[in-house]
This record gives sequence, structure tokens and C-alpha cells, in this order.
Amino acid sequence: MFVVFVDVYVLNHDGNLIDASAIAAIAALMNTKMPNFEIKDGELKIKQGYTQLPLKAHPITVTIGKIANKLLVDPWIEEESVMDSRITFASNAEGNICAIQKGGSSYFTPQQILDASKIALGKAAELRKKFNW
Repeated sequence: MFVVFVDVYVLNHDGNLIDASAIAAIAALMNTKMPNFEIKDGELKIKQGYTQLPLKAHPITVTIGKIANKLLVDPWIEEESVMDSRITFASNAEGNICAIQKGGSSYFTPQQILDASKIALGKAAELRKKFNW
């Protein structure tokens, strides 16, 4: 079998590294080719040619920052330096949240999490439309 690793090398960090890295990783995977192969008698045989890496989903992440009691989308570096916390939502094409990560020392109220998730799902849908994913 094959294993695929995605390494992200940051050349310039101007904020929201999580979302930029996630989009870059998905774009790279969408352009990845793998050798044609077959499994015969339990053994992997490499054949001529290449095929597109099969992807089941194209998750999109959207990060929401919190400064005091205000939520902001796609924080840039100056906002990141003063925000209390952040929450990142990853969603699939069906609009289902498939991952959440919270960072920072502060908290989100249950209502802020619901509000942030609605914002994130809306922004993810906008990005899908722009990327044609």
C-alpha cells in the first residue's frame, strides 16, 4: 500500500496559518498522481503510468478568533497577537462539521460556539464555490 505525507513549509506568516495550510494541503492532494498498480496474490505490482490520487472529501477549515466578546473570521497576524482564543471548524461538502480545534487561553460560551459554527459553515460554502470544490 501507499502512504501520503503532506509537509507544509511556511515562507511567510501573515496570520491564519491553519486555514492557509489546510487549503494548500487539499490543493496539493488534488494534484497528486500515484503510480498505477494492482495487487496480485497479496503482492503489490507497480504498472506503467499514473492516476489521480483518489480523494473522498475536500474538507475546508475556517478559523474564528475571539477578542473580548467579538468574533472575527480569518484573523491576520496583528489580530492573532491580541485575540483571547480561536476556534477552527473543518467541514465537508455536505456542510457537516468533521473536526473542531480550540486554541488560546480563554473560552467560548456555548452561544459563541454555535454562532462561530454558523459563520464557519457559511464561509466554507463560499470558499467551496470559489474553488469549485
